[in-house]
Amino acid sequence: MLAISEGYYNTLKFLHVLAAITWVGGNIYAQVLGTKVIGEGDPVHLARLAKDLGDLGNRLLLPAAVSVLVFGVWLVAVSPWNFTDSWILIGLTGIGVTVVTGAFFIGPEAGRLGALAAERDPADPDIQRRIRRVVAISRIDLVVLALVVADMVFKPGG
Repeated sequence: MLAISEGYYNTLKFLHVLAAITWVGGNIYAQVLGTKVIGEGDPVHLARLAKDLGDLGNRLLLPAAVSVLVFGVWLVAVSPWNFTDSWILIGLTGIGVTVVTGAFFIGPEAGRLGALAAERDPADPDIQRRIRRVVAISRIDLVVLALVVADMVFKPGG
């Protein structure tokens, strides 16, 4: 552990928590909006939403996720915690899974679907099926995020 002031540590913790709020809150909002738009049954609106959520992921959610990871690692490096503590390993694993899922599937697929819907009829069954798959995987991703938040709060094994 590095010798740091309480103010420095609390600033890092604040930035870590703020990034987590942004990341988790943005994902919750995306799920609520996705569920609403799916319920409306408007394929054009759903296709437009897929594109918008892809943009949200690239511009807000991915940077927030990376910030959570960076500030979290930084906090561990300057605190009495250890990278071998169970709750830190669980958190890092969960964050890694969601970052990879978002960066390599959800974001790119949402972008592809937005472009595809601009070229073809958004009501195309293949487009609609793929959008619903992205929403379903995003829900699983959100559950993983919620488990990571619970892990950070309850610190099992810590």
